[in-house]
Amino acid sequence: MEAAPNVNLWEGNALKDALIRLGLTDIAAREFMENGVTDVHRLRSLDEKALTRLIKTITKDRDGGAGLVIPFMAQEYIHAMLFWSHRQYALGLPYDAELFNLADAEYWMQKMRDQEEADDAAKDLIKTPELFKKDTDWLIWSESVITYLRSQKGVNNAAPLAYVLREHDVPTPDMIFATDTDEKIGRTILVGPQFNTDNAKVYDLLKSLAGNGPLQPFIRTYERARNGRAAWKNLLQFYEGDSMKNRLKSSAYKMIQRANYQGPRRNFEFSNYVTIHQRAHEHLARFGEPVPELKKVRDFLDGITDPRCQAIKLGVQANALYMNNFNEMVNYVTGALDILNSQGAPPHNTPHWRIIHE
Repeated sequence: MEAAPNVNLWEGNALKDALIRLGLTDIAAREFMENGVTDVHRLRSLDEKALTRLIKTITKDRDGGAGLVIPFMAQEYIHAMLFWSHRQYALGLPYDAELFNLADAEYWMQKMRDQEEADDAAKDLIKTPELFKKDTDWLIWSESVITYLRSQKGVNNAAPLAYVLREHDVPTPDMIFATDTDEKIGRTILVGPQFNTDNAKVYDLLKSLAGNGPLQPFIRTYERARNGRAAWKNLLQFYEGDSMKNRLKSSAYKMIQRANYQGPRRNFEFSNYVTIHQRAHEHLARFGEPVPELKKVRDFLDGITDPRCQAIKLGVQANALYMNNFNEMVNYVTGALDILNSQGAPPHNTPHWRIIHE
């Protein structure tokens, strides 16, 4: 009588035990082992489509008989475990199967759904940045690039592509992040084939936005390697270095000095005048030279030469709150002008051909 063949029951296998905790039978959990998925690291090597194919392989009919049953929710939990392992690996965090329980599966299943919904919403809201045309656009343009890349999902842990451009190379244990998205950007590892793919995508975006403008020489150096991170660092070194900072600060002061509101004109409303001042102050604050509130207000009032606004300006000067709070002052003046315009106040007699300075 022949001896029964030895069957590997995979006793004590951490992944098998985790799968049983998620609702699989012992034999169904062993099938993952028999198909080569013997630990959580091999599970992590799969993508969503591969895991779905594996589950179908285990549950399909065999030789005319019924396949193994894996309950629907158990399948969902296994996908949540895969999502968790991808995330932990990409963030450089531990992902031991012994630590994964049913409560974790439910938590990460919801996280997976939340990410899908957030990705769809972000794609609908955020538009591709405009081409970079002049040096003084750097601050606004660079922020629009980061905002856009936060909405674009990479292949590395489905992290927002903005992680490629983050300031630090290796996160420290004491770093705290306000949201899951921020954590992905701050912790996703900057090595490996998936990072290389994302890095190349970012390079291609920067190259397309540079066109033939002033950014091209700084980016072209990294074209062969398609190294978006290195290209971005090169841009930062130039545009946020001391020399360019001084140049952009000087430009911001000139914007404030030249800004002039003479009354409503074609293509230049009061809101355009406000925007000039706001952007200039944003630039100066970003470069460590914030303007005191009182000076902001005085410069703003000095640039308003519409005679209809004389009473409004006097109202500001008589109010300590408005003189020391730029935003409150802008809200007051804007509201007062709206009332003035709604009452049909006649414009001053300045000819329409008079030049509006910006």
